[in-house]
Amino acid sequence: MGEYSAIVLNGGESSRISVQNKGLLKLGGITILERIVNVLAPLFREVLVISNNPWQLGFLKDRCLIFQDEIRGFGPLGGIYTGLKKMQSEVGFFVACDMPFLNPELINFLLENSPGFDAVCPRCGEFIEPLHAVYTKNCVDSIEALIKRGDSKRVRDLLYMVRTRYVDIEPEKFHLEFFNINTWEDYKRALAGPILSNDARGKTVREI
Repeated sequence: MGEYSAIVLNGGESSRISVQNKGLLKLGGITILERIVNVLAPLFREVLVISNNPWQLGFLKDRCLIFQDEIRGFGPLGGIYTGLKKMQSEVGFFVACDMPFLNPELINFLLENSPGFDAVCPRCGEFIEPLHAVYTKNCVDSIEALIKRGDSKRVRDLLYMVRTRYVDIEPEKFHLEFFNINTWEDYKRALAGPILSNDARGKTVREI
């Protein structure tokens, strides 16, 4: 995927799990951030990590580019904006740092659906996952408009403003890929292994 970039969003405050940086939690002896980079590095021309705390990520400096979020206080939308500005490619795959079970097949599927669109977002039934999605540099102006308005920090509002393709995902084929760690209970499920209960599946797609 030499024509694409990958961007990991590591700017969250992790308030619900009471840790400063969820990406530094360990699974299988390595941090979640390392797990994510291990999947992305062989696939993309470059991997960027956008963080509010880049000084914590020195262990990744030889494997990816690390940038501080240019717009603090705007949540994932600010991280997406910074990633779009910093990436070399026109198209990037963006993922949150709390999603430890990435799947190259699904990532490639989303990218294959990106030509002709400004954003490609997976959809599972009534839920969408905008932090495991594709965005292009065409989104920059719309994000700047949202920032200027200052009344919305929701990524889904960006999706309403640009040419977005929603890709329906078979829940039974892809469910682990969207699992995100919001609480200690989620982290314990992740530590327990890759097979999640039905209750855990219901928590895999965030509203944002």
